[in-house]
Amino acid sequence: MAKSNKVVMILERSVIKLNVNHDDKGVILEGIFAQFGVVNNNDRIYEEAEYLPHLKYLQEKINAKRLLGELDHPEKFDISLTKVSHVIESLDYDKEKRQIVGRVRLLDTPPGRIAKELVESGVPISISSRAAGLVESNKKVKIKRIFTYDLVADPGFNEAVL
Repeated sequence: MAKSNKVVMILERSVIKLNVNHDDKGVILEGIFAQFGVVNNNDRIYEEAEYLPHLKYLQEKINAKRLLGELDHPEKFDISLTKVSHVIESLDYDKEKRQIVGRVRLLDTPPGRIAKELVESGVPISISSRAAGLVESNKKVKIKRIFTYDLVADPGFNEAVL
């Protein structure tokens, strides 16, 4: 297999159902956002050394309440404010389990209300990263940038259902 140096949009979908919680501000979804060292449903492998450096700028966006996501993946890297369904409130690395775990809060926007209705109707919602990078011939991903995490129906990681 020839190696390509073309940077592409990499969309990962997790298959683990996100846990649903409610508080006085609305609906919160929590779960596994990424798993390291395993072949995922998209036939890709992520490793900590490649992924973890991106958590710094993502955490800065979380602290500023600017890490927003959409319901379903768009066909572009940029986030559309008119399509935002949720805000990512936390991303943490569980070294022992080799996972990124996180929390999103559904917003009272049209897409956020759709996501809320799906969740409250028992439809499993998964989380999926939207990133730019390369997939090497050994299936390992080289990440250029992680833009956000979107809510999707079909996950790439078996564990990434909220």
